[in-house]
Amino acid sequence: MLNEGGALDALTALQHVLAQEQARLEALRHRFEAAQTLEASRREIEGRRIELEAAMAEDLEQRDVLTYQANRLFNVFARRLYSDARTPFLSFNADRQRLEIEAHIDTDSSRGVHNMVIFCFDLALAVIAHRAGRGPDFLVHDSHLYDGVDARQLAAALSLGAEAAEEENLQYIVTLNSDDLAKAVDEGFDAERYVLDPRLTDQPDGGLFGFRF
Repeated sequence: MLNEGGALDALTALQHVLAQEQARLEALRHRFEAAQTLEASRREIEGRRIELEAAMAEDLEQRDVLTYQANRLFNVFARRLYSDARTPFLSFNADRQRLEIEAHIDTDSSRGVHNMVIFCFDLALAVIAHRAGRGPDFLVHDSHLYDGVDARQLAAALSLGAEAAEEENLQYIVTLNSDDLAKAVDEGFDAERYVLDPRLTDQPDGGLFGFRF
C-alpha cells in the first residue's frame, strides 16, 4: 500500500472516522448516564408521591370531624332546596396528584342544579370556616350563580342563605338582576327585608349616588 501511494490519506481518513466514532461513544455514555439519573429521579419522585398521597390520606382521617360536618351541612342545604327528590353527597379523597373534592346532587346535570351544587358547597364551607375562626364573616355570590336556576330553587336558595347568615352571624351578599328577584318574590321570598339601598336601575332616573353610568 505504501508503494502504491495514498497511505497517508487513508490513515487520515481512518483517524477522522475513529474520532467520529469516539465522539458518538462519548455522547452515548452521557445519554446513558443521563438516563440512569432520570430513572433514579423518577423512582425518587414516585416514592415521594406515594409518601405525599399517604400523608394526605392520613390528614383527611385526622380531619374526619370537619369533613363529616361539611358533608352533613352540604346534605342539609341541598335537601332544603330539593327535599328528598335528589340525593346529595360531598366526598374528599386523596388522589394521585391532588386532593379531590366531589360535590354532587343527583340530577339530569342541568346548569341550574350544577349552580346550586356550588351554592350549597360554598355556604357549607363558609359556615365551617367561620365557626373555626379562620374564615370571613361574609359570603358573596354574583348573579351568574343563579342563571338557569328554577324560580322555586332561587327563592329557596335566597331564603336559605339569609337564614344561615342570621344563624351563623354571617352576611350573605348577592348581586341579582331585578327580574330574577321578582321570580323569587313570586315564589314567596320576602325581598324587602334584605334589599339594601341604594338600588341600581337602568331607568331614566336611575344611577348610583347621582351619577349615570
